[in-house]
Amino acid sequence: MRKPNLFLVGQPKSGTTALDQFLGEHPDIFMAKIKCPNYFCKDFHRESDSFHKSQLFFDVRDENEYLKLFSRASSQKIIGETSDHALSSEVAASEIHKFNPEAKIIILLREPLSFLYSLHNYYLNYTNEDEEDFSKALLLESSRIKGELIPPRTMCPSWLYYSKRVNYYEQVKRFYDKFGLSQIKIIIYEDFLEKNHHFFREISRFLGVDTSFSPQYCLVNTSKDIRFKQLNSIVNNPKLKYLSRKLFSQRFNEIVRDKIVAKLLLKESSRSSLPIKIREQLMQKFKPEVLKMSQLLGVDLEQKWGYDKL
Repeated sequence: MRKPNLFLVGQPKSGTTALDQFLGEHPDIFMAKIKCPNYFCKDFHRESDSFHKSQLFFDVRDENEYLKLFSRASSQKIIGETSDHALSSEVAASEIHKFNPEAKIIILLREPLSFLYSLHNYYLNYTNEDEEDFSKALLLESSRIKGELIPPRTMCPSWLYYSKRVNYYEQVKRFYDKFGLSQIKIIIYEDFLEKNHHFFREISRFLGVDTSFSPQYCLVNTSKDIRFKQLNSIVNNPKLKYLSRKLFSQRFNEIVRDKIVAKLLLKESSRSSLPIKIREQLMQKFKPEVLKMSQLLGVDLEQKWGYDKL
């Protein structure tokens, strides 16, 4: 069985779902139909099991099970998968390199504050977070690091250490150190959102596949709010979801979740903007990281993300 040679890594709410979908339409590319196996995030597996005292999450842990995700690949030049927590995992870069040192890596990065604001809402919708106020949730980080005030349904407590989620320099450097520049393509989420076609051609060139092919571009994974809070809480009970995954295939569960449950329980919405004072305070906090990333990538992210206006 052929091993995957493309790994799309990033963070949730940073364009990975959309890019995965677009890549999967290319005739020269096979993308795993199961989204976000996070197989190489061994540190998160251990953390989750320790917190929950059982194995409620991360179903794909055996290499044979992992390789089955690609069993339907045929003659495609590129075989890939998307794991939206591989970037923040401390071990995923090393584990992927051990698995396939010749692999190509695509990393998507989103402006830190908008990423965290969107991530917080996403976690609220799926009951991984229980503090509805974004600013208060950020302030809980120091307590949560001590093991306090952690929502019982979170998959991994460290996923709610919000400021650590935007340590982009450290995260990207782990992949640079293992794979080198030639095997890595960095995509800035805001650029990709604005110029899908241009960046898809760039990515196709990077992967060595037909650059003339264009997928059907559309909005994917838009911002949502909860319609029925109590029902949403019941449906997202971790033990109920675990039982469903044991009884039915993961693919079946994803279809039910994305095509039926999400449409019933969630509604598209435009989340209100953060107050200017809070926005500026947080951007000041994240600016040193933005400057480090600008230097690492050779891209003026300070200007691109508006940090030069502070």
